[in-house]
Amino acid sequence: MAELTVQADLGALAAIADFLAGVLAGSGDDLVFAVQLAVDEACSNTILYGYPGGEAGTITIACTMDDDAVRVTITDDGVPFDPLTAPPPLLDIPAEERPVGGLGIHFIRTVMDSVAYAREGERNVLSMEKKRPASS
Repeated sequence: MAELTVQADLGALAAIADFLAGVLAGSGDDLVFAVQLAVDEACSNTILYGYPGGEAGTITIACTMDDDAVRVTITDDGVPFDPLTAPPPLLDIPAEERPVGGLGIHFIRTVMDSVAYAREGERNVLSMEKKRPASS
């Protein structure tokens, strides 16, 4: 398992993307992009909304990979928030008429094969899995 802990700051997103690219090197561009997109969306939401009082926080990304799947767990000490309770975005109406928000978790659900949330003590834990394509 590879693990990275960063400050909950938008400036850390590049380091997170680089970390995932390194861990997933050789796994195919599509898989790396999907995992990076999902993790970026989840971490961005945590950074922007998880610390409403402006307090400092941390985010830990743990990534494991085997022949079948990539598994990523994102843990933060922000306010309790289950992103899976967000309603699906209203994609059938024009963007300017839609309420703000909800697209990030939609992207996560779309690109990942499974997503789960738990509150463990004082920490949010978001677990995601992306199946690896079968070798030819």
